[in-house]
Amino acid sequence: MADREARDLARKEKRVTPKKPTKTSFDNKENEMKPAKKKISYAMKKSSKEDELNDDTEEVKADEKTDENSNSFDHPIYKEISKRNGVINRSDLSTLKRMCREEGVDSSGKRDMVKQRLKQLYKTRMLREAGLLPGHQRGYDFYLVVDFEATCEERNAPEFPHEIIEFPGVIVDGRTGRQVSSWREYVRPLLRPDLSPFCTSLTGITQETVDAADTFPSVLNRFAEWLEQEGLGTSSTFALVTDGPFDVGRFLRLACQQAALGVPAWATHWVNVRKAFANFYRTNSGSAGQLRLPGLSTMLDKLSLQFQGSPHSGLDDAVNIARVVSRLVADGAVLKVNERLSPVPLEATFLSSIKTN
Repeated sequence: MADREARDLARKEKRVTPKKPTKTSFDNKENEMKPAKKKISYAMKKSSKEDELNDDTEEVKADEKTDENSNSFDHPIYKEISKRNGVINRSDLSTLKRMCREEGVDSSGKRDMVKQRLKQLYKTRMLREAGLLPGHQRGYDFYLVVDFEATCEERNAPEFPHEIIEFPGVIVDGRTGRQVSSWREYVRPLLRPDLSPFCTSLTGITQETVDAADTFPSVLNRFAEWLEQEGLGTSSTFALVTDGPFDVGRFLRLACQQAALGVPAWATHWVNVRKAFANFYRTNSGSAGQLRLPGLSTMLDKLSLQFQGSPHSGLDDAVNIARVVSRLVADGAVLKVNERLSPVPLEATFLSSIKTN
């Protein structure tokens, strides 16, 4: 390479080599970052009391994120709500119950339940006074609670063909939480028409009861007629509610497969009340951030309610689930669909069972 070419190349490299940042430029960048830095430090304060306030502020913002009538979370009312939530978080149960009595609201339930009830009460009131409360909540007009009972044995094999033998329903008003109607029919099983002694002992359903009952397709049709008579799906919106995923994901879907029927549209998505309860009352304290879901007895206990009726009676179970739904609605929860039925093909075993009958 010639000396001239070398000098030209050196000058070219010098032109494209980026200059090291001077002290002045670094100071400018640092100054530009200061507002963000302050914001981060505020959100990560180490004081436990301040953490409570910050967490409650995030709770309010998360709840109102989809509020179409709210323009900004910078409104000073959110700071006031956060302070009020901090006071509630630091109060013991007796103080919380006294606050409930002073506000004229139900004081029953464990501390977490009462805390959330008061937070929702004050948040709603303060947002309404500030003119930030939406004109309507995006819930449903009614909630339809079901809890099926099915054939079973003391030790069920994985492929045991459960058949629904009790089909109950309870309707809860989505605005007031009041139970407005109930329905129940028994169902005659076809694949295994004789109930096991264990099944009868567990559910209280006798062989005579199911022998006199109609088959699943007919019962399902009459259930749909009842929904129509109550205006569900026609003049009113509604969502299905179950205690866990199995009533629809296993029993109803299996019953439809056995009868070569499609799952009704109203049952393809539903509210798992365990998830709704854990989310609203902040009981999801499982390890590694996993949601800890309470069963029906736990939910009733936390609300200081006693089970009414006989466990494993489909209608009694549905009524008690409806009582939890009523309490959630009364405490200000907006129940939304949180589970959906994944489409699956009909299993060959069920098809073969159907063909043999």
